[in-house]
Amino acid sequence: MLEQLTTERAHGRHRNLLVAATGTGKTVVAAFDYRNICRTEGGRPRLLFVAHREEILRQAQRTYREVLRDPEFGDLLTGSQQPERFDHLFATIDSVTSRGLVATVGADHWHTVVVDECHRLAADRFNAFAKAVRPRVLIGLTATPERSDGLLITPYFDARPDGSPAVELRLWHALDLQLLAPFEYYACDDATDFSDVPWDKPGEREALDKLVTANDIRARLVVNEWRRLASDASRSRAIVFCVSVAHAEFMTDWLNRAGLPAACVVGTTDSDERRRAPQRLMSGELCALVTVDLYNEGVDLPMVDTLLLLRPTQSPVLFQQQIGRGLRLATGKDSCLVLDFVGQHRAEFRFDRLLSILTGLSRRELVDSVENGFGSLPPGCHIHLQRQTREQVLQGLRALTTQNWRRLKTELQTYAALKGRTGVRLADFLHDQALELDDVYRSATGQGRSGWTALKRDAGLIVAEPGPEEDYFSRRFGDLVHVDDPRRLDVMAAAGGQQGQVQGLDAQAALGLQMLAYQIDGRHEQAAGHEAFAERLQSHPAIASELVELSGLLQARSTLAAKEVPGLEDTPLCLHAAYGAREVLTAVGWLKAARRAPFQAGVLPLTGRKTELLFVTLDKSEGYHDRIAYHDYAVSAERFHWQTQNSAGPDTPGGRRYTESSSNGWQFQLFVRPRKGDAYRACGRVLERIKDLDRRLHAGSKRSGRLQ
Repeated sequence: MLEQLTTERAHGRHRNLLVAATGTGKTVVAAFDYRNICRTEGGRPRLLFVAHREEILRQAQRTYREVLRDPEFGDLLTGSQQPERFDHLFATIDSVTSRGLVATVGADHWHTVVVDECHRLAADRFNAFAKAVRPRVLIGLTATPERSDGLLITPYFDARPDGSPAVELRLWHALDLQLLAPFEYYACDDATDFSDVPWDKPGEREALDKLVTANDIRARLVVNEWRRLASDASRSRAIVFCVSVAHAEFMTDWLNRAGLPAACVVGTTDSDERRRAPQRLMSGELCALVTVDLYNEGVDLPMVDTLLLLRPTQSPVLFQQQIGRGLRLATGKDSCLVLDFVGQHRAEFRFDRLLSILTGLSRRELVDSVENGFGSLPPGCHIHLQRQTREQVLQGLRALTTQNWRRLKTELQTYAALKGRTGVRLADFLHDQALELDDVYRSATGQGRSGWTALKRDAGLIVAEPGPEEDYFSRRFGDLVHVDDPRRLDVMAAAGGQQGQVQGLDAQAALGLQMLAYQIDGRHEQAAGHEAFAERLQSHPAIASELVELSGLLQARSTLAAKEVPGLEDTPLCLHAAYGAREVLTAVGWLKAARRAPFQAGVLPLTGRKTELLFVTLDKSEGYHDRIAYHDYAVSAERFHWQTQNSAGPDTPGGRRYTESSSNGWQFQLFVRPRKGDAYRACGRVLERIKDLDRRLHAGSKRSGRLQ
């Protein structure tokens, strides 16, 4: 994240939005970023850290002091504390506003301003402050940039070209990196009928309150499911999220009568009781705190290991805030149990918005996961949808994913009417309409029409006669959406914008263009040089323009630095970048302009290079029979377990390449993909070769080996 902030500022973007899941250390990142600024500037530039609550400021001040190794760093400005100096200040927004601090010291007084929980910026006090202050560096910290009222915070920051924040570490990424505790999420069947609730409209809370408060049937279901799914509910440390104060009081009474000690903690609760409540939960005196909105944000309760979601919502913001309360790491805490009481909803209820928060999956991927199980969750995580809920979720997801091309065309026509026909860009259309890239590039779904040019033509935004290969190119561009190598993306942009001038390209640029050609032209019989491909491309101006737009969008989304793959420095490949197999094979010279040799195996020895390419698919549940379902998996960030092919015996050329690798000069390059159909990641050269392989092969075990 620190590298991404540095990259953003190198591009002249100094007002940075940092989006990271609750519990991943946003304040720690801000503190280390400030330390980097101190080293660059020399000394301690003036700093202002703004939040809406004093508890957050005290935690932030403590973090900065630890990172800077200065126990005296910074002063607090709150309702009860007034510092003498304002050079390194941790202040509540109320104090900043009531004292007219920006006007007093000057809008450019602080070099760096950090705004915590910056999704509040659109509110009046934060809005006035953000418009008045003019630091050299502005950082906004939030887990949920999307506001429930629909107001945008992005205008306060310098967005990347595709409109995304400077830094993003969403919930599923944080779970993958094991920065958060894993969850066990159960969507529980609930007969309560919420189909008439006006979601995201006035009257939503009141309608919900009538359905759940004093609902003994639902309350009994909650208690029974908690007892059934928890190892011992009475020993839990739970937060119960309710609709209203009346609902919270009702559920507190129910839990206590059921022998589950609980306390109701809401905005009107006595301040001393509010402070003591988390301590009582921690000590085991209570097993649940029942609340409404009090613990949604800005409270550090790492001991919480159970969440009961009794307030149905369509808001991804509220859902993520509540889930985040239970995912902080804590000693002795293995995971967080999440019980979500779903209820009955209309067909248009957006389950995808909520499940995507947990998984990071697209709508189409969610359909497969709901039908066949969530097989690619982060380590330790589990999602279970009970039968009625599963059927209801599937119905809603299918309705969304079967959005046909005609509906998408209509959406573009409406959008163009608002924005102007000539000013419609792919990145803007996707961002403004909350669409995904595979909504437009649908070739992988087997549907006929696909691609930005095809969609614009069908919507009437392109009237010139189409070229003979327009549909082909627009559809085949769907095989480029994985590209995140910055140099490859530069080649793509140049190919679309060079207007046929491909003569005189250096060897690397020519090879990059050949990689693009063979990724688009996927059949073995389509052997041709990069010049012929460029001519075909440039004979279709709309297609060339689409390639420029697509490469720009992908470039904006990429966070990779251009770094050569050790051992393959003479190729255009980038370490950790994503590639199709044809791109890799072209880069290393296996596929040439004059010859496209077939290749379908998992290993490719290149004798001239003394290099063997290892292509690994982690999830072999589909498309692999038992004889080739090798046990390949990551042991750690530095070690990978890989099994040789069945044919690699100790006396075969392949076996000797491995067993004699310490002296024969061969190197091994690892390319890994999650599942069939995904792109491979260039993981680099195996540094310590293959351990224990000589002994195991000679002992008769052909399928063994561990790469490091």
